Amino acid sequence: MAYQTLYRRYRPQTFGDMRGQEHVVHALRNAVREDRVGHAYLLSGPRGTGKTTAARVLAKVLNCENPNDGEPCGVCQSCVAIENGTSFDLQELDAASNNKVDDMRELLGKVALGNPGRRKVYLLDEVHMLTPGAENALLKTLEEPPDHVIFVLATTEPHKVVPTIRSRTQHLELSLIPADQMVDLVHEIAADADLEVSDEAVAHVVKVGGGSARDTLSALDQVVAAGGIANEDTSSVELLEALATSDAARALNAIEAATSRGIDPRRIGEEFIDGLRSIFLVKMGAAPARLAEQERSMAEGFSERLSPATITRSLEAVGQSLVDMRQAPDPRIDLEVAFVRICTPSSDGSIDGLRARVEQLEAQVASGVAPAAATAPAPVAAPATPPATTAAPAEAAAPATEAAPAPSEQPPAQTADAPPAEPTDAMPRGGGRPADIARAALRPRTNGGSAPAAPKAPKPQATRAGGPPPPPSMRDSALPAPQPTPPAPEPPAPEPPAPEAAAPEPVEPAPVEQQVAEQDAADSTEAVATDPPPAAPAPAPAGSVTVDALRDGWLAMLDSQSTAARARYRSGQVESVTDGRVRFVLASEIEMKRCEQYRPQIEAAITEAFGSPLSLELAVGDMSAPKPRGAASSSTPERGPAHESEVDIHDLTDADTVNASAAERIAEVFPGAEIIDKEN
Repeated sequence: MAYQTLYRRYRPQTFGDMRGQEHVVHALRNAVREDRVGHAYLLSGPRGTGKTTAARVLAKVLNCENPNDGEPCGVCQSCVAIENGTSFDLQELDAASNNKVDDMRELLGKVALGNPGRRKVYLLDEVHMLTPGAENALLKTLEEPPDHVIFVLATTEPHKVVPTIRSRTQHLELSLIPADQMVDLVHEIAADADLEVSDEAVAHVVKVGGGSARDTLSALDQVVAAGGIANEDTSSVELLEALATSDAARALNAIEAATSRGIDPRRIGEEFIDGLRSIFLVKMGAAPARLAEQERSMAEGFSERLSPATITRSLEAVGQSLVDMRQAPDPRIDLEVAFVRICTPSSDGSIDGLRARVEQLEAQVASGVAPAAATAPAPVAAPATPPATTAAPAEAAAPATEAAPAPSEQPPAQTADAPPAEPTDAMPRGGGRPADIARAALRPRTNGGSAPAAPKAPKPQATRAGGPPPPPSMRDSALPAPQPTPPAPEPPAPEPPAPEAAAPEPVEPAPVEQQVAEQDAADSTEAVATDPPPAAPAPAPAGSVTVDALRDGWLAMLDSQSTAARARYRSGQVESVTDGRVRFVLASEIEMKRCEQYRPQIEAAITEAFGSPLSLELAVGDMSAPKPRGAASSSTPERGPAHESEVDIHDLTDADTVNASAAERIAEVFPGAEIIDKEN
């Protein structure tokens, strides 16, 4: 006798032999036992789950000579004929190949004919493949067949069966067989067939079968014929490890190894998605029943290492790559790009990629591992304290620097070449701005790397005599409060020069920026030391405020207001004062609307400054009137000449001649720059 495959040899012959389809078995057995069998059934479900087997058992029990509690005896002539495929009581037709109208008419022409048994069963496999004409030809007979005829329609895609056919049948859905029942089935068949199969091989065939009894037994046939598991594909496990460790190189190597063995890239992606889906269901607490023990333990292990967001992002990325493979010239590229994105979140600029990076940081914080800290900006050296001026009062001294940190927290010393710029968000953390780097490179050639200029002393503000000091401006309020500077130590006495000392090398002049800063500091110090700040005009008696008095003290009054108010009310001028109402004219309606929001503030200020209740009237008028005589008065007093002594022109020297071009000087300032001659 020729060898018969395991799935044909061990096909169930009774309802009780069917595994994992208790709901279908219960419905059909009760219908036979109670003689309530319908005239048409629709059996749907995945491949290899028992649709054809259920139809054959139903035909056997309906024509059995000695049925027992809804089960066929299996020994009578009718049962043996159906098992051998020689019975006229069971007519099987493949609707995938016999799907035309003529094929269906030929079948329906034989329906009314008699048969040896009590019932005649017509089994139509893949009924969803019928053409619309064949479906319409079947409808009438399917709705009212002869009493001895029963139709059993089988399909793997019930959604493709037209509703007119489904409404004429009893629909029974078969499902995939759970893994534990499949393991028991494989062990029973191996023992009955005297096959030596290891537990590892059983787990392998159950995994390959995926809940289908026919696929599982076909895999068992292959394992037995090969003497063990041959060429097991481990690419899915490697890809899952690469995803868990964020190792893109490992994922690419796994894809390359699988494709070199002849595995299609689409199959690699599908198996990865199937394994990742099992991990996702285990993570969500809904583990599928078809998972074997080995698969379940592996899914539980990966579920602890992968977050739900990472799993869903990977499912979407790899699934989209499978869709894109249909039109790709090389399907491997789509799959490789997808794995690079999911294994390297930093290369994914989408919202999901950013979410994955945030999850990695949260996981590091939760596990107690501090994330890699960003590079801190270089500490800024404190500016040098300017030399004390004997004639300057204590209030004119420069602000003291903050206390130095402890020795363990002392930042590295900064050289004189480094620019004294404070780090801001706009500056790169790896170094200063290009302009700061250029200044640092240029400073040694200009002043020999001297210390930065002393900070400019704050300018005094004009205040109203007898009144409280004005509030600091918005710009000044951001600065730290000045601290008294401790007296500088006396410099040591200079040593007498050597009798034959070499002439000192010529020192290049300091940069223009440093000279301006030093000159401003000296001028402000001298101005504070010699000239007291001018006082604001004294308050006028009530009812005696004139236009000239308002114009003379207007700017001094504005100095105590906010920056926005000063900017708005400097653009206009006082036109007249009538009965306590000050008419203030501006050049346009826009300026008048801008000044309107600060009008109550200015009214309170002029009332306090001039000692008389005054109201402010804004208007658009002629700006050709004479400017206020106090225009020169501002928060910054005028400074006299910094040096009163005469300058001898014979003491002046010519500046160094620079032969280099402007492009060459720019290239010297920026390290690493080079000049490209377009003509060459």
